[in-house]
Amino acid sequence: CITQMGDDNGTGMGDASKAILTAETMEMDMPAHSEHNKQMLAEFDRRRRARTLTLPTDDVQVKLKLRMLNQPICLFGEEILDRRERLRAHLSNMDEEQVAAILHSDRMTQEQQEQDTETWYYRGPAGLKEARVNIADYSLRRAKTRLEKSRREAVETTQQEKALARQEAHKLVQTFQLHGSQVADSRPCPFVEFSPDGNHVVTAGWSGQPTVWKRDSGEKLVRYAGHTAQCGSARFHPGAFMSQPKTAVNVASCSHDGGVLLWSLEKETPLLELENHGNRVNRIAFHPSGKYLASACYDHSWRLFDIEVGEELLYQTGHSKSVTDVSFQGDGSLALSTGLDCYGRLWDLRTGRCIMFLDGHTREVLSGEFLPNGYLCITASADNTCRVWDVRMRRCAYTMAAHTNAVSRVRVDPGGQYVVTSSFDCSLKIWSTESWQPLRHLQGHEMKVMGVDISPDSKWIVSASFDRTFKLWTASDY
Repeated sequence: CITQMGDDNGTGMGDASKAILTAETMEMDMPAHSEHNKQMLAEFDRRRRARTLTLPTDDVQVKLKLRMLNQPICLFGEEILDRRERLRAHLSNMDEEQVAAILHSDRMTQEQQEQDTETWYYRGPAGLKEARVNIADYSLRRAKTRLEKSRREAVETTQQEKALARQEAHKLVQTFQLHGSQVADSRPCPFVEFSPDGNHVVTAGWSGQPTVWKRDSGEKLVRYAGHTAQCGSARFHPGAFMSQPKTAVNVASCSHDGGVLLWSLEKETPLLELENHGNRVNRIAFHPSGKYLASACYDHSWRLFDIEVGEELLYQTGHSKSVTDVSFQGDGSLALSTGLDCYGRLWDLRTGRCIMFLDGHTREVLSGEFLPNGYLCITASADNTCRVWDVRMRRCAYTMAAHTNAVSRVRVDPGGQYVVTSSFDCSLKIWSTESWQPLRHLQGHEMKVMGVDISPDSKWIVSASFDRTFKLWTASDY
């Protein structure tokens, strides 16, 4: 305050009682906490709470709790400790009640874990045992031949000769160009495959009419009629156009109404209809022996049929969500199933056991394929990546950041030199199996690419798309 002092006695001393307070004041107080200070204090408080959190050390439990928070269970290149710290960061932003609900939900997370990893085995018919014996005999002979060939090549072929063969295959890939395009169906075409002789292709269309085409001319050979819903997959018998008579089963197809039909090359009507699955069948695959057919169903199961008698031999569950694809190892001893639960599973067909759990993708796994060496397999996912798995080491050997959208299918060159992937980003990519680096980027489809295949001589690629066409790619001089 500002005061005025009076001088009554001449001494110069002011009388405090006569002091007059003026109305003029000065504001001296500032805000105790600015917005920046509040944010700093909140951050210090969050860090303090983060340090006091007791998190599980089991990586499976960490992933389950991240899933409860609707967060990705794994990020590209993320290690176990990084994932645990990411969970800590998310929990530190929540109140105490929410944190307690997540961390102390052991019963719920255990049930979820069991749901994701538990495998159920069902008693099969009498023919299942005989089928397992036949598969064992067949696969052992094939494995013996494969190993003898591998040992012989290891002794007779030098590293320089192997490198030259690999360079020739990669050089061929660099010359691949669009050879031709054909409208395959009146609706999207989700699947295409080469015949064992490489001179024909079969397509599946959402009109429900699978079709066999001549490769070079694009001429329609036969169009089948029998499905009452969208056809999701059509496959050639391993002996089609070669050892299999035209009047016998040469093609199989599946549809979204749960039907699986077997076809010859002479009639447009089915030879045999397998037992209806009661749910959408996404993919089918012939066993290398040609005696059995596997189907991937949206009821969380995959099944194995004896196509000679049309009997269901195996009903196998293990995935917690729909099964998207099933494929066989070249020897015929193993099967790979993939699902919308983000996992893959390896099955020993000789014993029926699940021998490997493929855990690593962060979104739905859409396709799987074995490499010719018999011990590597590759999976394609909606997380835009492909993962290479080593069956011997029982772990992921490599992760490929493949595309900018979901990878719909992956196929391996019969010679084992390269891999082709198709994607919803409307393109194809070719990859080296030596370094898993990209060799070529093929573009030509106007809409998402849903299927791809490689010819048995490794000189042709065919792709199928949502734009209703299939396109052929091969070496070109211009």
